[in-house]
Amino acid sequence: MKKVTIMCRVSSDEQAKGYSLDDQLERLTNYCERNDYEIVHIIREDHSAKSFERPDWKKWIELVKGRKLQADEIIFTSWDRFSRDLVGAFNMIKYLRGVGITPQSVEQPINYDIPKNLFMLAIYLANPDVDNQRRSIKVKGGIRQGLKQGRWTYKALLGYKTVRDESKKSMIVPNSETAWIIQYIFEHVSKGVSQKEIRLELEKKGADVSRNNMCKILRREVYMGKIVIPANEEEPQRMIEGVHEPLVSESLFYSVQSLLDENKKYRGGVPKYTKMRDDFHLRGVLTCNSCDEIMTASASRGKLGKRYGYYHCNHCKGQRESVSKVHEAFEKLLESLKIEQDVKQLYLLILSEQLGTSEKENKQKVNNLQTQLNQLNERIERMQDLMLDGKLDADEYVSIKTRYSAQIEGIKQKIKSFGAKNSEVKKLAESSLNLFANLPKAFANADVRLKQKIVGSIFPKLISFDGMNCRTPILNPVLDLFSSI
Repeated sequence: MKKVTIMCRVSSDEQAKGYSLDDQLERLTNYCERNDYEIVHIIREDHSAKSFERPDWKKWIELVKGRKLQADEIIFTSWDRFSRDLVGAFNMIKYLRGVGITPQSVEQPINYDIPKNLFMLAIYLANPDVDNQRRSIKVKGGIRQGLKQGRWTYKALLGYKTVRDESKKSMIVPNSETAWIIQYIFEHVSKGVSQKEIRLELEKKGADVSRNNMCKILRREVYMGKIVIPANEEEPQRMIEGVHEPLVSESLFYSVQSLLDENKKYRGGVPKYTKMRDDFHLRGVLTCNSCDEIMTASASRGKLGKRYGYYHCNHCKGQRESVSKVHEAFEKLLESLKIEQDVKQLYLLILSEQLGTSEKENKQKVNNLQTQLNQLNERIERMQDLMLDGKLDADEYVSIKTRYSAQIEGIKQKIKSFGAKNSEVKKLAESSLNLFANLPKAFANADVRLKQKIVGSIFPKLISFDGMNCRTPILNPVLDLFSSI
């Protein structure tokens, strides 16, 4: 009597279309009874056949490998139940026949002793494989089309959740339970807090964010409300406005990108200075005249035991300069960048005039936004009435309210952005100009971290020392404009 294993398989989407494990099992059992076969094992699976990494299949294979199960055949209704991967299927057939087990379909039988039948086997196995590839192309096309519409078509990222809009299309909206984590990360990175410190603080607050995930979060344009459409053979990569609400502003996002790029620039063979020293406050921003690499700094002991500081290049060893000499030249450079008092006063007068003009425009924009806000609130109230009257399903109400709430929050943020008083703007501008008007003194009184921030904001391409003077290839364009007047 021939011993056989029965295999029944459906995938999740096939179950939804009416495929049944019980129906396959009944047909295969009847087949065995008619042919007087002994059933030694039954495999029931509800997994995709894209590969053989299926739990029940793997258990059966382990039994076969361990010689804990003997079978002459493994039977199934059709070859797409066996596998939907052409190459994988042929490899598995070769292995099973090598251990004495013949795979066989009761609806599409193959006689392995007839070479021409192998062509039919190839056709039977190729059809589901081609179908899989066709589905994959269709799914990828749908995903890309969704991206072009400004929709995030993948699994919702941390800070968001997936909902359905009125047209039953999926979209992401802020998740009230996790959105704060994303905002906390961006805000603190922009302030210069290390990612390690941020992760530790989040852990104390009950939010576990891995190092790898935080790196990905900080680079995802979706958090500022954008959608990136990847390049393909026909189109280049591009970025468009998303239909979802951003969790951080564009200015904050790009500010963080600038900091990350700057940090990256200092890595890759360049020493990473975790301990900042006030006596070496230009370490990491001073470049070598010979090789343009970033110089480091250290102290050497003189003959009388006194220590002297030097900036020096560890790459080409071509430059070594006294710290005091470099700092003196740098102070002269800062002195040359001072904003004159009359220029400052002229700018503040122009600013006052511009603020007066824009105030009326801002009031009109706020009024328009307030009108939109009132309309959305009225719509939510009407939806509530429809739900209470039984004319609207509760799930539909939640979906609609979620979408409207996201729009309402966005409008509130816009209104808030127009809410800053002109006096506050002018006060902030005056404070900034006072800093640059007294730049050498302000720099001298700052701690080492603030000194490096000042240097980084003024000199985007770092500075060099030629033995007499400190120079920079590019100056901050705003300060360059002021100092040239």
